[in-house]
Amino acid sequence: MISAIATQGRYSSSDWVTQYRMLYSDTGRNWKPYHQDGNIWAFPGNINSDSVVRHDLQHPVIARYVRIVPLDWNGEGRIGLRIEVYGCSYWADVINFDGHVVLPYRFRNKKMKTLKDVITLKFKTSESEGVILHGEGQQGDYITLELKKAKLVFSLNLGINQLGPIYGHTSVMTGSLLDDHHWHSVVIERQGRSINLTLDRGVQHFRTNGEFDYLDLDYEITFGGIPFSGKPSSSSRKNFKGCMESINYNGINITDLARRKKLEPSNVVRSFTPK
Repeated sequence: MISAIATQGRYSSSDWVTQYRMLYSDTGRNWKPYHQDGNIWAFPGNINSDSVVRHDLQHPVIARYVRIVPLDWNGEGRIGLRIEVYGCSYWADVINFDGHVVLPYRFRNKKMKTLKDVITLKFKTSESEGVILHGEGQQGDYITLELKKAKLVFSLNLGINQLGPIYGHTSVMTGSLLDDHHWHSVVIERQGRSINLTLDRGVQHFRTNGEFDYLDLDYEITFGGIPFSGKPSSSSRKNFKGCMESINYNGINITDLARRKKLEPSNVVRSFTPK
């Protein structure tokens, strides 16, 4: 995890960089520029060859590789750069999904009725389609997070009123080009019908349709796809193919349970699209 970066020019010379960008990667092949305040950030560099200019990152980044791209330098010299990177070791349990299995978290009491939910995770993929998480109930409730055309789509239904025309399906789309094989973080916060959906520090606030506040799920919530439910399918969905880490469902560390083999992956037979 990188938290700060410091630069100097070439010792006792006229060679120093006055402005640069930082790229980072965890593979050494796909590079992502550092962003700050919503823009690709250009770091102010040095004004001489000896003084140290340090920048503490507004948002620490997780990476194995760092690349510095000089944008401007002293006109009376050449590019000269000494650099020091600050941070700490980062340990995470990464779960790989091959598109054929899902990871289910089964509820102890077979049913889960919640007024408040907090779900967090990080994902990385080169696929533009795939179900990241899904849960459903027999009363028409469901929650789904998935990729469609490399965009993140969150769908939620807190129940269907059998006596009237009120329909509770709500769907929100955010982000783009999320199949870039970089890590993306997601936070879903729900209090009744009020939702905060965060993707890489960009937040969307919205309220669900319908008149219900509780989410009623049966048996389990699954990560990486939708298991066979026995319900009619209006269209198939692809399973997620890629990596996830730091999965947390309402205070339960799903990633840790999987690492300790407390959760057993299962094969996906069919999938369905809620109506």
